[in-house]
Amino acid sequence: MQEWYRIQSLPFNFQDRSKKLAARATEKYGIDSIAITSLANLIYFFDYNGASFERFCAGLISSDGKTSALVVPALDAQKAEKSACRNVYSWTDSEGFQNALRKAASFLGMVGKKIGVENMITLGQMESFREVLGESQFQSVADEIAEMRLIKEAGEIAGIRESARVLTKGYKFVQQTLKAGITETQAGNDIKDYLSSLGAEVDFCAVQSGSNGSIGHALTSTKKINTQDMIVVDISIRKSGYFADFTRTYVIGKANAKQKEVYEIVKKAQATGVRMAVEGTEAENVDKETRSVIEKAGYGEFFVHRTGHGLGLEVHEPPWIKKGNDQKLREGMVFTIEPGIYLPGKFGVRIEDNVVIGKSRTENLTSMTHELVEL
Repeated sequence: MQEWYRIQSLPFNFQDRSKKLAARATEKYGIDSIAITSLANLIYFFDYNGASFERFCAGLISSDGKTSALVVPALDAQKAEKSACRNVYSWTDSEGFQNALRKAASFLGMVGKKIGVENMITLGQMESFREVLGESQFQSVADEIAEMRLIKEAGEIAGIRESARVLTKGYKFVQQTLKAGITETQAGNDIKDYLSSLGAEVDFCAVQSGSNGSIGHALTSTKKINTQDMIVVDISIRKSGYFADFTRTYVIGKANAKQKEVYEIVKKAQATGVRMAVEGTEAENVDKETRSVIEKAGYGEFFVHRTGHGLGLEVHEPPWIKKGNDQKLREGMVFTIEPGIYLPGKFGVRIEDNVVIGKSRTENLTSMTHELVEL
């Protein structure tokens, strides 16, 4: 089975991340240790990429961030030993996780203390900690983790840029593949095979033709692609562990007047969003100005989602480019700009770019045309 992803080749100081999180959480909440349980955060703080599925797995960090431990299933022990953590406690299915967690918790002095946790922790994981640690208190440190991951380091941006480079190649292949008579599934499989041949892991690949394009994230189906179908193609991949996520809309043959009209509106809205995405602008203002283009054109009710989402170790993460988020854009943020119009039973149009907020300018990582491509 393919590993979730590897990032050891990128120049990150994982202990510094742990120290920074511990310092913030200790000062604000008086925590005695931190427990990390989600896969993306295990990658971020430990460089540990084991996909443990239903088995108990956790990364533990001391109150000063200088000491850490991983509690992992034995089948993932070799991965853990290659991580940034030197203290690995593994357990087998026959013996259970309790003794390994007990040893790790004792090593870090966690028993009966106040533990910082992330919001992604499950009820089952909470119960597992209580079973071993007794009356320990739990305090969310999710905001502190989100704040750290929000601003990307240079190596992280390099990883996203590499994924964007590969995905751009993928979209050149898309234009060669889409044609009347083949099914969405056939096109999607060909696209995924091509991207895999470039060393990318394909997370999502939607090929939505005709009326299917109006359904948002409709699953790619056995529907045949027909002449004059508009086709929404949304693909997210990761290479070097970090995501790129593009969407383009095509038409088979010549576009009709309605298709051209809607496409031009979305193109204008998307360009507005990219132009607004500069340091110091509030995230909700990017959404507002992007949305206003579509609303003024009379299609506001058919733009049914936020303007964008952050990219990084996860394909959807902060910052959220939507109404109600008054967070100011800052250097190092990476996110999508992806307005769309979806006409039920007819067709949909979405254009999605990935942008990086820089100190003096915003970089658009999506180096593809914004014009309507007729195939």
